[in-house]
Amino acid sequence: MALPEDHVWDHAWAHGMRAVAVGQDADVRLVVAVAERTIPEPVDPPAGMSWVQRLVAITGGPSSPVPMPDWTVVESRLGTPLPSDYKRLVETFGCDGLFNGFFRVFHPEKLIWHTEYHARADMTFGDEYPPFPAPGGLIPWSNNEHEQTFSWITEGPDPDRWSIYAVDSLDESSRFECTATEFLFRQMTDQEYPFHTAAEHIHGHRFLERPPKP
Repeated sequence: MALPEDHVWDHAWAHGMRAVAVGQDADVRLVVAVAERTIPEPVDPPAGMSWVQRLVAITGGPSSPVPMPDWTVVESRLGTPLPSDYKRLVETFGCDGLFNGFFRVFHPEKLIWHTEYHARADMTFGDEYPPFPAPGGLIPWSNNEHEQTFSWITEGPDPDRWSIYAVDSLDESSRFECTATEFLFRQMTDQEYPFHTAAEHIHGHRFLERPPKP
């Protein structure tokens, strides 16, 4: 769905087989854009496919190229290397949007902001882990519309072996021994997986990019 570049688009969402965006034109008048939406058919990804590739397969991927972060700068500011599957996810989707209109993966700038904010406020999620940069501390990488937060537990020097820590709005928590991209894929597709969002009611998965701002 191509949107006029001189418009400011505030909100966008999917509704059935259509995509809808609301914003203002150059004369500050309310405008609504509606376009047909293509939903990829459900697929059974090959066993050897990476979790990022599986997310592309079920959503169709982003509709336009995404800018590549400078990971050297990002990791220097954060003070730690990041998991390689998260980097591939950001490089593939950009992550300035929502998976299934529900799950948000933080862009590196947002990830740094959340990490620094939690450290300054000395916030803890659940009852077990402090915020990074404390040893074994948490780095938030995602949340969703149900106020559930998903973080890495920074245990050990290899970020590709970090576990996932999920906390809901009542501070009830669970630990998952998997990567972020596997966790996200299973959240979206597995009806029996903890923290999923009504997967049985989802007909076709999607990645909804935020409309560009001029």
